Amino acid sequence: MKPGFKALALSMSMLTTALTTVAQNAPGVGGQITQNGNKPVEFATVTLLKAKDSSLVKGAIADINGKYEFEQVKQGQYLVAAVSVGMNKAYSSAFEVGNGRVSVPAVTLQAVSKALKGVDVTARRPFIEQKADKMVVNVENSITASGGSAMEVLEKSPTITVDKDGNISMKGKAGVVIMIDGKPTNMTSQDVAELLKSMPAANLDQIELIANPSARYDAAGNAGIINIKLKKNSSYGTNGSVNLGGIQGERARYNGGLNLNHRTAKVNVFGSYNYSHWENQQELTVYRSYMENGQPKVYDQSNNMAQKSNYQGGKIGADYFISKGHTIGVMVDMSANHRFFPTYANTLIGNGQRVDSTLSTNTDYDGKWKRGAYNINYRGVLDSTGRELNVDLDYARNTNRQLTDLYAFSRGTNEKVLLGSDTSRSNQPSTIDIKTAKIDYTQPLKNQAKLEVGAKVSFVTSDNNARFDSLRMGNWMLDENRTNHFIYKENINAAYINYNRQFKKVGVQVGLRGEQTHISGSSASQKAQQPVLVKNDSTYFNLFPSMALTYNMNKNNTFGLTYSRRIQRPSYDDLNPFEFYLDRYTKQAGNPYLKPQYSNNFEITHTFKQFLITSIGYSHTKDMMTRLLEADVDKSTGDSSILRYKYMNVAKSDNFNLNVSMPMPVTKWWTSFTTLSVSYSNFQTVVNNNNVKTASAAFFGRTQHTFTITKKVAAEATFFYVSPQVTDEGLFKMKAMSSLDLGASMKVLNNKGSVKLNVSDIFRTNYFRGDFSNAGRYTAIASRWDSRQVRLSFNYRFGNTNVKAARTRQTGLEAEQSRVKGGN
Repeated sequence: MKPGFKALALSMSMLTTALTTVAQNAPGVGGQITQNGNKPVEFATVTLLKAKDSSLVKGAIADINGKYEFEQVKQGQYLVAAVSVGMNKAYSSAFEVGNGRVSVPAVTLQAVSKALKGVDVTARRPFIEQKADKMVVNVENSITASGGSAMEVLEKSPTITVDKDGNISMKGKAGVVIMIDGKPTNMTSQDVAELLKSMPAANLDQIELIANPSARYDAAGNAGIINIKLKKNSSYGTNGSVNLGGIQGERARYNGGLNLNHRTAKVNVFGSYNYSHWENQQELTVYRSYMENGQPKVYDQSNNMAQKSNYQGGKIGADYFISKGHTIGVMVDMSANHRFFPTYANTLIGNGQRVDSTLSTNTDYDGKWKRGAYNINYRGVLDSTGRELNVDLDYARNTNRQLTDLYAFSRGTNEKVLLGSDTSRSNQPSTIDIKTAKIDYTQPLKNQAKLEVGAKVSFVTSDNNARFDSLRMGNWMLDENRTNHFIYKENINAAYINYNRQFKKVGVQVGLRGEQTHISGSSASQKAQQPVLVKNDSTYFNLFPSMALTYNMNKNNTFGLTYSRRIQRPSYDDLNPFEFYLDRYTKQAGNPYLKPQYSNNFEITHTFKQFLITSIGYSHTKDMMTRLLEADVDKSTGDSSILRYKYMNVAKSDNFNLNVSMPMPVTKWWTSFTTLSVSYSNFQTVVNNNNVKTASAAFFGRTQHTFTITKKVAAEATFFYVSPQVTDEGLFKMKAMSSLDLGASMKVLNNKGSVKLNVSDIFRTNYFRGDFSNAGRYTAIASRWDSRQVRLSFNYRFGNTNVKAARTRQTGLEAEQSRVKGGN
């Protein structure tokens, strides 16, 4: 038996043993909490105490009927205490627990005789919260994020940067896994960007930034995990919210959404629907020069792109409460995005001193992306000690259809002379099916310790069939060099064990995850009128350890040390050898020979009075994946002027980072949050058989200030700055970027509604400029988009605002769905 299979079998054996060991029978204690009139007290707090000294044994929460249950109670004498809001605490008589279940007589609570009147208490979560294993951004408290998209909110989060292509980095490191409500998106970085741009910010509740995840999470992600938590409705009844937003920049955008939740004693039903229309005007220039046959060659390209996107997303689900502590639920999540991407490009070709010819290109892109995800979930709280079992079965299908028409023609120095034209079209449909099953078990141990074990299996099939045609003599002819049928299959089997314990001042968490991966890829081309099949099969096994230590020195100082080993697998479409042409000389392509990248991540943190948060981190990445510019040759014409933008494995990358966060109340009416980040990265790789070594230091800073003007009116100002640096994506030497945002908000309709107005990038300084040199070839890129915008949003909550939230669950699709393209 191979070592990988041995390790996996051992992990599964440990899981089975743990589940069997805890299945023990013991006497139980139960009863009911009532009030005057023999009415039940809903959700009273109940504690089981030793009769001898009233020391605490266990705690529980009564259900809607006032009933409670304590399981696995040792023999002895006990009493029960109960309390609820607005009622005095009451005790039962002492009773004896023997070999059988004990039914305790009803404990009756009396209302408090005096009540406070005229007291108005308002609780407000801070914008940033630092917790032991993550940083939490409370999105609802950000005014400048209102009316915009989830991406714009993410850009304002501490230690997060987003580049010109929508690639997201945390603490200067790329390879972040994006999760929504604990479920990975499984898309490429570009398609995650499109999804987040389309998702209204009004739907977001919190953003969790997890730099070094525990073994319970999939090992995917070089830089950690960003978990975007959507709003949930928070006793029984019906409630919901409606939101509307409008944005005006160079082009108009708008969005709206509805969330509903209905809960009874046995069933909770929830659903939501969101729509957004997104437009963006982008200007892209690409300047490149090189030597050809001893003569300089210059291509000066300008692109005008008018992007449009219509996004719809809906979710519906239900939870059925079988009995106390046992719930089964189903959920269906559907979304679709229809994107139009017309591009008009003009390329001046010459030697830098004169223009010899002009290439004009019109490209029409029409993409439709659809996703359907289906989940069945069981959650069992097995007893009052905290034993818990979660089971998830998931299936998702992602379909993507990409139609592209390209028309290009060249003219000489005399505009009336047509040198040649080229008309082509492509149809690139793809289907990605994902099936996963996972089980997670939590076992509390003595001395505030906890053991977590689990297993997961996933199967993915990606079917991509690209057809390219060229117009020849008035007839469409198959382009055999580019037509390709790519099928990719992947199976991952994983198991983990994670141990937590809290000592007096020290918290310890250690974990180990094992993942065995089998992949099979085949690419069939039509070159030479005969299918050419290229196969790429491999199997590998990896162990991913993780560790976290926290030390509470005193009430003012807390230290932390974390380590994790991570893997970043290629997205399914980045393995696909499909090609997308921006014009005749510029294209983007996949790479079927991409390997996963591995990283070792270390971080030390210090928190002072929950005010000053400092962290120092280091990561070493092997076979880092990034898109690089390289020279290419047209297989049909032999033209060597092609510039290809393609994912490749960088030999290695090192990243050092220092981060400081300061949430600070300046006065009673003025609060601020400032985050500063300094990092140093170096990269080594080979492009076109030439060694590339580059390194740079980088600085990132963001400061956000909130001003409370009245009880109902507030204002906010946000400024960020990114220094010149070498980017992870493309290894460009980029110039500085910055932005200033201002906003105001007002509570209306008895505080159930809110209106927010803000302006983003007031001075329009948020745009990208960068260059890359290799083997005598120089490329400079500048990209400017519709960044200065005026946004107006309205949000209104209705119904019973105390309705309990629909359960947040982690399905089994997390790591796989984040590697699926979303209509980009």
